[in-house]
Amino acid sequence: MGSAARSNLLHALGVVLVILAGRALIDKLLALRGGAVLVAHWAQLVSLADVVSGVTLAGIGTGLTGRLAGLSPSGQRRLLAEGLRLGLMVSAGCLVACGLMFVASGWRPVPAALESLVLPSLTAGALGVGPGMLSAWLLGIGRPLAAMALAAATLGSALIALVLAAPGAELAAMLTAHCATGLVICLWLLRGGGSWRAGFAADHALRPFIAAGLTIGILSPLATVLARQEIATAASWETAGSVQALWRGSEWITAIAAGLLYAHFLPRLGATAETNAFRRELHSAMRVVAVPSLLALLVLWLLLPQVLALLYRADMVVPRLEALPFLAGDALRILSWVFLFGLYARGAGRAVTLGEFLSLPLFVVLLLVLPPPALLWQIGTCWLLAYASYAGFNAWMLRRELATPATARR
Repeated sequence: MGSAARSNLLHALGVVLVILAGRALIDKLLALRGGAVLVAHWAQLVSLADVVSGVTLAGIGTGLTGRLAGLSPSGQRRLLAEGLRLGLMVSAGCLVACGLMFVASGWRPVPAALESLVLPSLTAGALGVGPGMLSAWLLGIGRPLAAMALAAATLGSALIALVLAAPGAELAAMLTAHCATGLVICLWLLRGGGSWRAGFAADHALRPFIAAGLTIGILSPLATVLARQEIATAASWETAGSVQALWRGSEWITAIAAGLLYAHFLPRLGATAETNAFRRELHSAMRVVAVPSLLALLVLWLLLPQVLALLYRADMVVPRLEALPFLAGDALRILSWVFLFGLYARGAGRAVTLGEFLSLPLFVVLLLVLPPPALLWQIGTCWLLAYASYAGFNAWMLRRELATPATARR
């Protein structure tokens, strides 16, 4: 690996680690103040915000990062402004749709005591498009250290709000901080004016990413919201908090694996047209990312009580046997991502879209057919089965893609 590639990989990991550290510190403080229930409540509100921001950041934001190379500095700034305006309109539409669904229907993704925070969390998601698009732009123009500082500042505002909040007002204070930070960044980026319709031009560089963002950005966070809600219904919010703790603990491994696959291996896979060379690069990703991640998950399982006590508090206990299917599912999740990035590199957009239904959405479906009262190990088994299906589908689709000549790629 060359020095430039190593530098790019380390900087990408730096952004991931700052985000993980900030989230872990927030969860730690929430656990100390209100235990697993408060952690689960905050995670549920964040997932609602992610539904609104994800429809932009998962598509237009990713497209922005990949479309900046070769543009002049003025062209880069113009594309950021147009991407932000386009993204705000898409997320605003999602905000209105989710808000109407909450107000006009019986959909209640949070306990009754938190219903007043649903609309603020959706608003925080819409305003979060500003920091998210700025981060995507900074990464696209090769300024990962600035993106790291932006992530630290965004999470830092929520941390300060949490520390200063009165007992019982923690969640409202953090949502207010997120909204204020997002609003300031959006106004700062839009200060130059410009057309709000420019991004919808038929030949605009970012328009093709609208549909991708809507598909990916809605499915994952919405499925997470529904999964956590179903766990709380079938078991309890205490159980939902335990599941959230396991997800947060293993996220230190899964997020780093995803960062490595995205920052280093996806460009290399995309640049490899010859099938045998592509397979060698895929095997390298397995060796460098999947195998060490499996070992790290094994260490996490062995040290689970100590890790949960460090991340949360000493009475946050999840028995190892009950945690085992969750961590095994995480291993399959990382394996599925190796195949997923292979599909991205081959341009198999249809396969990527279909596969999304076999990850978190399938997990929700399995939870719905699980008879109450659901036990933690049963919920973990649903997690394991969902990602076994996802990994198998991605592997099968990639095998089909590799049998297709390069000239016939989608």
